[in-house]
Amino acid sequence: MNSFFSSPSLEQIQRKKSILHVDSTLTTATPSVTKACSFSDFTATQSAQVAQVAACATAVGDITIYGDAFGNIDLTGLQQVFGDLSIKNATLAAGVNAPTLQLVSGTLELNANTILSNLNLAQLTTVGTLNFNALPALETTGLTAGITSADSVIISDTGLSTLTGINVFELKTFNVNNNDQIETINSGLKRVTDTLDISYNAEKVDVILDQLTGANNIILQSINSISAQNLTAANGSVAISSSSVDAIQFKQLQTIGNSLTINKNDQLEELDFPKLTSIGGALEISDNSKLESFDGFPELKTIGGAVNMNGTFNNGTFESLQRVAGGFTLKTDGELSCQAFNKLNSNGDVKGDKFQCEDRVTTTSSSSSKKNGSTATDDSGDSTGAAETSTSKKNDAPAPAGKLASIVAAFAAIGVALI
Repeated sequence: MNSFFSSPSLEQIQRKKSILHVDSTLTTATPSVTKACSFSDFTATQSAQVAQVAACATAVGDITIYGDAFGNIDLTGLQQVFGDLSIKNATLAAGVNAPTLQLVSGTLELNANTILSNLNLAQLTTVGTLNFNALPALETTGLTAGITSADSVIISDTGLSTLTGINVFELKTFNVNNNDQIETINSGLKRVTDTLDISYNAEKVDVILDQLTGANNIILQSINSISAQNLTAANGSVAISSSSVDAIQFKQLQTIGNSLTINKNDQLEELDFPKLTSIGGALEISDNSKLESFDGFPELKTIGGAVNMNGTFNNGTFESLQRVAGGFTLKTDGELSCQAFNKLNSNGDVKGDKFQCEDRVTTTSSSSSKKNGSTATDDSGDSTGAAETSTSKKNDAPAPAGKLASIVAAFAAIGVALI
């Protein structure tokens, strides 16, 4: 675990010193500051030390404000920080006043300030990373002008009811989790280059990401609804789980670079991925108790990993599917038949070493030792894939050996008597 007061590397200090805010963009430049405003790794535990920071219009270095000596933290006068600005464990601070602050090139972190309820960041527009964590009394962001340039935004375990003032169009990370007063997340984000994670906020949070066109990983947990009408590509994985959504619709999504997971969504009734053509990794659709159909993948052609699906399915098909690189497991206690999926396997479209399809009537399974193109050879010299396939009807098992023997013996006795 990193210490609150760990020293930055020389590379980090040089990078933070080289960032200057011009017209809401980050560009390279080295500010010239007095010695009093050049901080290597400065920790303020008293109000006089905070005043020393506030006396600098521009400060260079990492600054930490820490401890229970503050009722209010006043940084009026400070405009730019080329480094990190952290306010941590200020457990008696009810307010943080930084009305002139415009830029923090590194991380602006407010962490474990348990009674902080008044935050003034009226002019702040540019940060490297915005990190609000463990701020249960904080109800508003205090971002009057609004952040228009940032690398990452992390909002965790706060009392915020909205994310007003976060107006960034592209982020590396957007993580909003465990904020139980946030009921709507309506973001103008257009692209997330690493991870978009919205998890366990208010019991029924509506997520609106209608400007989003591309992302890497998307994680959505404990949400009420999702709208992402313009998302065309997810380069990593997409996971939607433990939510009360009744429909999952990604009408423009064409490719998923890694896996797609949809599980434990008790109210889910509809899947709609009308343009999705490829999933680079695994596909899992499981434990969605009201989902009766997975017909929503009409254009899906390739799945680069395994398929694992279970539920009470009455309908479901992958009408365009041509290749499953991994195994295939489907179990349903609904009306859906395994017939079409057995054909998919017999045609050789399932490349993995395991196939199992179980419906109400039959169970079909096959396994193969064929891996990486290798084959087994039988005694006749013929090359085989060492595959074994079996199909059985449920409730149609053969008579036990003991009972069969008794029947044979009885017929034999009858034959003897007739002689």
